[in-house]
Amino acid sequence: MMDEISYWMTSMMKNKPNYDCFHGGIYSVNPALVQLDFSSNVNPLGISKDLLNDVSRELGSLCTTYPDPSCRELKKSILDYLGLELDPKWLLVGNGATELIHIFARTFIRGKVVISAPTFCEYELSARRLGATIKFVPLKNWEHDPEIILKEAKEGCDAVFLCNPNNPTGVLSTESARKIIENIDPHTQMFLDECFIELVEESDKKNNSMIELVSEYKNLVILRSMTKSFSLAGIRLGYCVCNPNLINLMLDNMISWNVNGVAQKIGMLVLKDKSYLENSRRLIRRERNFMVKELKKKTKFSPMSSDVNYFLIDVSDQSSTEVRNYLLNNRGILVRDCSTFTGMGLKHIRVAVKKHIENAILIDALSSMES
Repeated sequence: MMDEISYWMTSMMKNKPNYDCFHGGIYSVNPALVQLDFSSNVNPLGISKDLLNDVSRELGSLCTTYPDPSCRELKKSILDYLGLELDPKWLLVGNGATELIHIFARTFIRGKVVISAPTFCEYELSARRLGATIKFVPLKNWEHDPEIILKEAKEGCDAVFLCNPNNPTGVLSTESARKIIENIDPHTQMFLDECFIELVEESDKKNNSMIELVSEYKNLVILRSMTKSFSLAGIRLGYCVCNPNLINLMLDNMISWNVNGVAQKIGMLVLKDKSYLENSRRLIRRERNFMVKELKKKTKFSPMSSDVNYFLIDVSDQSSTEVRNYLLNNRGILVRDCSTFTGMGLKHIRVAVKKHIENAILIDALSSMES
């Protein structure tokens, strides 16, 4: 499997001047065709009606008042939720995690970056926009490869990008990520994307998040996304935690009022629901196990191991694009064609874990491809 990844890494990464960053979601295709979207890996529990009612009562004032450009109340809520005894100066809030990726790049990237791949394409896009040289390091057994990453980072590197759990693989590789953080040159910025860490089972999450290391490592930036964890895809809300010296530098590349008032209010409200993520993880674990079991039993496709709310499926002798198109055109189901991830090739689709009825519909659609 890794030989295949290495092959595609070689064939796809040669000087892409017209680089595009592709995403899932209904607007990645003709939205009129989509009845069920399995390409967007957001929390399947959705947003509560009670929360929406609470926001609606304040919507008038939220819409007519400029939001706090410093997100002060939201930052306090985030720190309380994280249980970190830090000053709000250690936080930077963004219009989604993606904005923060690009702010980080504009602030710190000048020459060379190292990216563990395949992974989320916005790291690559942000570096390419700045004319940086990118060194991709293929995953080793679906985990980050500390030995090669540290070797590449020694040669005048501005930043290293890691995603844990990784997207699109869904695999945790905390031990590898920790080894990189502990041994990287302190002058190299370490960007660790933990946007899906909250959807890992609780027993694993405590041991796998490295957010508390920001106090020890002054070059470490931890990224979190409320979009993924709290099903706020349309709201756009994310934050990063790092040393205030790094925050101050990144602030020079941030626009005023980048996070709107509705987003700030919703962010504060969702963080108060202590049972939401626990219920989400329970649902994800149950439904992911169901999907994997049924796929193995009813289809020729091979689901791959995952620690979060999405997983890869090896599509056997078909191409990922063919499978995506068949499901969309014949069943109105959108899955993520992973051929657009740097280093992936045409052998995998990614599917989100949704609620049971929706998951059963996907299994039935994939099993119909047997005939």
